[in-house]
Amino acid sequence: MTANQELKEMTYLPEKQFPINIFHNYSAGERMLYLHWHDHLEIIYLVKGHAVFDIGGSPYDSSPGDLLFIHSGELHSGYSVNNMDVDYYAIVFNKSLFSSDAGDPLYGALILPFLLGQKRFPVKLSSEDGDYGQFEQAVLQIIREFEERKLGYELAVRSYLQLIMTAAVRRNANFEGIAQRDKQLFEDRRRTKSFDLLFPFIREHYARHIALEEAAQMVNMSIHHFCKTFKRLTGRTFVEFVNLHRVNVAEHLLRTTDISVTEAADRVGFGSINYFIRIFKQFKYYSPSQCKK
Repeated sequence: MTANQELKEMTYLPEKQFPINIFHNYSAGERMLYLHWHDHLEIIYLVKGHAVFDIGGSPYDSSPGDLLFIHSGELHSGYSVNNMDVDYYAIVFNKSLFSSDAGDPLYGALILPFLLGQKRFPVKLSSEDGDYGQFEQAVLQIIREFEERKLGYELAVRSYLQLIMTAAVRRNANFEGIAQRDKQLFEDRRRTKSFDLLFPFIREHYARHIALEEAAQMVNMSIHHFCKTFKRLTGRTFVEFVNLHRVNVAEHLLRTTDISVTEAADRVGFGSINYFIRIFKQFKYYSPSQCKK
């Protein structure tokens, strides 16, 4: 799904030749990171507190020491649990930091698939994961080098990013099941080009009822085959996907306009205010009225 342009963040990266910035964030409240996306890659390192990060529409319960990886163009937000104080680092960097290696034959084989989103960094890593230490050590060194800014720190930061890339490459290679799933997704995508028409249709007509039968007919599939394929392509059921889009739009309306919760629910297609509140809290972990405040 193409991210909403209104939610795009123009992240401040001060040096054009070294496009990276590290933000040390403190939050004393429930909403700690508003829904947004950007063109860059991002690594979040949680230092203190208990938070839920929503990345690409999926929630990740996070504790101190956890690492989260966000790809270019991926919607993400964060919520403190029980209004707990949260302390975290956000390392935001542009893909061009790897471009100096473009002449290396290994660049196309190992690095480029991650930059294009064909292969994925682990969304979340915790200390229980066997390769966690490799990622954490590199991340902590990047933070230290960036904060101290000793002579040659740019070289050091690039080197530690390369180590993170190496760990990600090896992690992907070690999970044959993930590779097989990616292959299946690619095959599904190739066979279901008609879905390219469905997603824009959802973004345009989300405020009205879109019957499952109507969606399946648009892609020339039986309802059973459509449901299975849609879940494989998006990781969500059709109803969940549409509701998540509605909730994201409603959240943006509540934060940026003066409309009431009832008006927002009606505008995005929820006929029942109680159902809207329940679905909103299911995806966002706080109520529409709290969003309004």
